[in-house]
Amino acid sequence: MALDVGINVLEVDGRAAPAIQPAATSVAAFIGRTDRGLPNQPVRITNPAQFQERFGGFLSTSYLAYAVAGFFLNGGREAYVCRVLGGASPTASIVLNNRASAATPALRVAAGFRGQAEPGDWGTRLRLDVSDDPRAKTRLAADTDLVNPTARLASLDGFRVGSVVRFADGVNTEYRKITAIDPAAGTISWAAAQLLTNVYTATTAPAAQVTSAEVRLTVRYQATIADPFTTVEEWPNLSMEVDSPDYAVDRINHQFTGSRYVFVTDLSGTTASGLENPAVTSSQQPAAATETAPVAADYTGDSALHTGLFAFDRFQVQLLAVPDAHTPTFTAGNRRTIVRAALDYCDARGDCMYVGSAPDRGAPVNTTPRSPRDYTQLESGYVQSVKAYSALFQGRKVFGALYAPWIQVSDPIAAGTAPTKFVPVDGHIMGVYARTELERGIFKAPAGNAALVRGALDLSAGFSDGQHTDLVRNGFVNGVRALPGLGIVVAASRTLSTDTRWWFVGTRLLFNFVKSSLRDGLRFVRQEPHTGELRRSVALNVVRPFLLGLWRQGAFGSDAPDDVFTIKCDEENNPPTEVDLGNFRIEVYFYPVKPAETILIVVGQQPSGASASEA
Repeated sequence: MALDVGINVLEVDGRAAPAIQPAATSVAAFIGRTDRGLPNQPVRITNPAQFQERFGGFLSTSYLAYAVAGFFLNGGREAYVCRVLGGASPTASIVLNNRASAATPALRVAAGFRGQAEPGDWGTRLRLDVSDDPRAKTRLAADTDLVNPTARLASLDGFRVGSVVRFADGVNTEYRKITAIDPAAGTISWAAAQLLTNVYTATTAPAAQVTSAEVRLTVRYQATIADPFTTVEEWPNLSMEVDSPDYAVDRINHQFTGSRYVFVTDLSGTTASGLENPAVTSSQQPAAATETAPVAADYTGDSALHTGLFAFDRFQVQLLAVPDAHTPTFTAGNRRTIVRAALDYCDARGDCMYVGSAPDRGAPVNTTPRSPRDYTQLESGYVQSVKAYSALFQGRKVFGALYAPWIQVSDPIAAGTAPTKFVPVDGHIMGVYARTELERGIFKAPAGNAALVRGALDLSAGFSDGQHTDLVRNGFVNGVRALPGLGIVVAASRTLSTDTRWWFVGTRLLFNFVKSSLRDGLRFVRQEPHTGELRRSVALNVVRPFLLGLWRQGAFGSDAPDDVFTIKCDEENNPPTEVDLGNFRIEVYFYPVKPAETILIVVGQQPSGASASEA
């Protein structure tokens, strides 16, 4: 680099190492049935309104919408939602015919979103209107003739090369595609081989109207069968000419600015310009498309195709819920398959935790409980069945936790006055996780007096102290309880792990957080010269400040830092043989703070403080 005479200033990175930025926490992943949406394509949402806009409302056949609503109600801030469908689910669609005397297909309109078809019967609640909507309207400045492929217009505003122009006098109608415009002469021209077959007059009745040939597509939608149809989209000035900037397919199917309700396919083929436009029509309903219910394999997915659970591979999520594993259409075996797959998925990722519910308390067949009185299974029997269910998934180190019982919430789609419904508590619990992490830290157990389950009106079972103790200690299931003066709260924070080192939810969340933060924060080390200086810099200038920050928050207890965490990155665990292979090893060990789960209060008598003395 050439230097100037005098002072030169050069900015460099220097010897400082970048700081570790904390990884994302409490981002939820939900998978299940929704009213609409693209299958196996997770969508980020930050509030319930976004969920309703993208996936529709509540379904009587799914618990997913209730879980998402509960997540945000309880403090959740960010989630990814993935729709699953049965493999043979068709897409509702309709074919609009063109304007030829012997009408043929012009445009297929299907239920869709931004250029992709969306299967399911939601599309039958669409209504489509087609009307003429020209960009340009004018009259002739002079009569046309049968020998020149030109016309002089009163105004050229709105006309452009490539536009289709429409001549109509009330008796005859003809279309021609503009190939040239002469602003000075005020004329338009078209292909010489396509002379007009009728003369159109400028002043003699019937005087001709000259317009461009675009149409408007109006999309109306009925959110639920009880709602009115409302106009949700207007697509003005659409053209069927593939070289037009108004080409219907390009505009409606655009990846970023296209329709949120329909997907179109051009069927016009070689039909002449103008006649290829869809005919004017109204209230056209896409044909029925019966949605196929998903099976267990649709949830478990395919890792190579990134379907089902594996659709979340590309996203940073820390919490996973599959509330629809409990839908009545699934057998106990189906449910077990789905939950096992979810736990295995979290284990393989290493940065995610499954949050699930035990099955609901027993009720009469074909009965949807609306009140705790509708349940017939004894609570003692329910505790045993929950413990048996939990035993199917316990292991030495499990990336998941289970909760019971189900909670009663408001049901916006049921009939009656203030209807309610019992739902799995998955989504509400994950909201408590997010709220606890925000208020206290990722290491704090998401349970206790502050772990109020917002939106919970009642419980399907009320556990006694003894039943809850049995459930937690022997079943590794966390109870949700109604406690006097506190409301309905999460009363325990165990994982499904049987190894005491991994018993608690806070421990699992903290380890996931530290691993993710170190993984993302140490990416800069790649391709750096592997020297002792690099090892010392990473250990002392990067990792230690990060761990000290957690220690100050209370994540490692109150002992001195060197007593609660250790960082090893030296020549002992990076011998020359490993360095020569391009390997860099850093080991981080820490003591995760544990919750006070069982409180023992000792109360007794002591001798009086009075003493006897001799007079």
